[in-house]
Order: sequence, then structure tokens, then C-alpha cells
Amino acid sequence: MITLEPYQLIDANFFPWRSIYLDVAQALSTHISTSRIDVLHFGSTSAKVGGKGIIDLSILYYPGERENAVDHLYALGFQDQHSDQPFPAHRPRKDASVTYQGERFLIHAHVIEKDSEEYHRQLAYKQHLLDNPDVRIKYENTKHAILAQGVRDQDVYVKHKAPYVKDVLAKLNVK
Repeated sequence: MITLEPYQLIDANFFPWRSIYLDVAQALSTHISTSRIDVLHFGSTSAKVGGKGIIDLSILYYPGERENAVDHLYALGFQDQHSDQPFPAHRPRKDASVTYQGERFLIHAHVIEKDSEEYHRQLAYKQHLLDNPDVRIKYENTKHAILAQGVRDQDVYVKHKAPYVKDVLAKLNVK
């Protein structure tokens, strides 16, 4: 049984990848999915990359059903994004936490359209990381370097690692 709890904004940090991330994401996917909503686990926790340890999920809705997906997340206990610079309303992110096997995990639920370009980029990026251990190591090293500069704010941390992610995506040539 999954019970979503309030999100707790924490400083950016580095945690080694653990297989429990896959278990948490699977349990959340089962809890969130409906006949009209699919869930994709993406990001570092899906691709065996250490980092903040936040579980990123794409909440995949059918065209024209974004508000239904957002309402569904609210009904489950998700809250509006905890950020000074939230995603735009046409591509929202909702936040929550969950206690799983006695440990609290933060969840970012990205609401995107099924079969969209962004969905295909997320899938390609995840698979590329899984297929290339050297790329995973370089990504982890990038994260360590950002933290070594004293960056702790999550929004600033994400901006600092964005060039690495964009560079990898550009090499994948995914639209």
C-alpha cells in the first residue's frame, strides 16, 4: 500500500544509485496508473546513476487529457511543484514523498503527453545511460563537480547539470 505524503524540499546532495529506486518507482507506477494514464520511470534513479535520489516519473496522458491527469495526481496527494521557477502550466510537475520500507523518497511527477517528443527523448536518454556505463560515470562525475562548487539549491543544481544532459541528448539526435 502506497500513501503519498507532503514533499520536503532538501538541499541537493549525492547518493549512490540503489536498486530500491526501481522498487519504489514500480510501486508508485502501479498506484498512479489508470486505464488512461501510464507512468514512465526516467532520470538518474531509473538509469543506475547516483545523484539526488529523487524518483522522476512521467505521468503520460492522452491528448487533451492533461487536466484529468493533474486532477488525478492531486487526488492521490501530490502537491504543486516546490520550486521558485516551476514548470509551465502546459507541462506541469507535481511533487510528493512516499515512505517505502521505512525510508522516505521524494517524487517528481512530470505530466507529459503520451507519445510526445519529450517522452521519446526521456526513453532514449534513459536507454543510452543504461547501455553506456562510461556515460553514467561521467554524469556522476559532473554531479560531484557541481556539488564540490558548493551548489546545494535544487533549482541551481539542475541548471548546472543541464548542459551535460543536453549534450548527451544532442548526440542521440532525438527530436
